[in-house]
Amino acid sequence: MAGAPKGLSALNARKVPSSAAISSSRAPAMGVLVPCRNEAAVMERKLANLAGLNWPLSERPHRVVVVDDGSDDATCAKYEGFCARDPRLAEAGVDTLLVSNTKRPGKAGAIAAGLEALASSVDLIVLTDADVCLSKDALVEMQLAFHASPALGMASGAQVFVDRLAADGVCPDMDASTAAGGGRYDHWTARARGFESLFGRLFSVHGQLLGWRTELELRPSAGLAADDLDLMLQVRKRGLRVERVEQALFFEVKADAGTVRTGQALRRARAFIQLVQHHDGESAPLGRGVMNRMQWMAYRRLPIAAPWLALAMSILLPFLGAALAGPNLAAAILILILVLWFSKPGRDLYTLMAVIAKAVQAERAGSLPDRWEMERS
Repeated sequence: MAGAPKGLSALNARKVPSSAAISSSRAPAMGVLVPCRNEAAVMERKLANLAGLNWPLSERPHRVVVVDDGSDDATCAKYEGFCARDPRLAEAGVDTLLVSNTKRPGKAGAIAAGLEALASSVDLIVLTDADVCLSKDALVEMQLAFHASPALGMASGAQVFVDRLAADGVCPDMDASTAAGGGRYDHWTARARGFESLFGRLFSVHGQLLGWRTELELRPSAGLAADDLDLMLQVRKRGLRVERVEQALFFEVKADAGTVRTGQALRRARAFIQLVQHHDGESAPLGRGVMNRMQWMAYRRLPIAAPWLALAMSILLPFLGAALAGPNLAAAILILILVLWFSKPGRDLYTLMAVIAKAVQAERAGSLPDRWEMERS
């Protein structure tokens, strides 16, 4: 197929054992799924980024399916205009298709419509958002990861925060170690993801770059905003591994501090709480086994309880110090707590706790809709 030498070059550049080499007759075809709602501002950049990637070898053509979820801006016109004037995807042997969401309005319905359009024409599904860009070899790395591990059911990309994304979608060459960029919370969660991935038990997958095997026939649950976590649970229940592919990077602009970032954080927190509540009655949402049950218990209980635990510790520790060693220790503990809370890490922690508490309250008032539209800073 056209563009095969490009993919071959990327495969050869990656140092893997010769036994892991993929012949074109065995290499899986990839279907890249891009659900969109009012993404006219970033649609051309997204398509330019996909057109500039090193597409891996495959005997069957790869496909890009853009799903429009009822956009009322120029999203569809931007797609059509780019495809009309830029032949790179076609020259690489990549089929492109724009479809409308004929399912339930919302991201889950858009994903389901895209999966229906892809059907069995590809071997691997790669879900990605319109507002992120992928590293040049991201799809090659994804393909290699699935080829190397038959037990791998789902693979998540690694996140890299940048100040801006180039209009032509070209991303800088960066080492995977930079994928923990962002604030303290981003560093902590990136480390947690790396640890879980070692055991094939990654929980917090990134829907901005998420791949799985078509044969699993995954479908997102209607009404759940955390579509990526919902799909992850479906894979984990089958006893398959879920890992992070360190060299499959996606680049994302972190929203400026303020109402946009706070709104995005609140939506993510509400989506997580909604997912937990949806699966709360199940005995083993992450699959059977002690480790899986313990992991689910931690994710189900700790985030929601964290604000109240932090408040309780701040109140009880001075009293405990007074009971054990008198007022001097109590005063020292109180001063230490105040210093911690008013330090930058303490303020960040307080903000996070406040978002969680607000998300719990909001979900009690009404469930978060799964129809989404990105807020821009």
